Amino acid sequence: MKQMIINYQVGELYTAKTYKESGFNFPKGEYKLKIIREGFPESLVNDEDELIIAEEQWLEGLEGSDQYRTDLEGNWYYFEFPINDEGIDYMWVPESVVVEIFN
Repeated sequence: MKQMIINYQVGELYTAKTYKESGFNFPKGEYKLKIIREGFPESLVNDEDELIIAEEQWLEGLEGSDQYRTDLEGNWYYFEFPINDEGIDYMWVPESVVVEIFN
């Protein structure tokens, strides 16, 4: 499997691509990268449900696949969301999805 090399920096702002460009529906605006973790995060940062949500959003349905292992063991990025109507302030996102979503 091809390894991704991305150079995202904590504290920087990143703009999400549109749904049409990435296939992911992230609200328009700039996202601030707060944390990068190697492997699926083991501790909470702001919300007691954030790891449950991340697992359901990005890993559920991939169990047993190569992508599951890649995402579980790869880097995870904790983004602060722009002001939006979805009620999401922060989210953990696996590297494979980050490269698809952000410019």
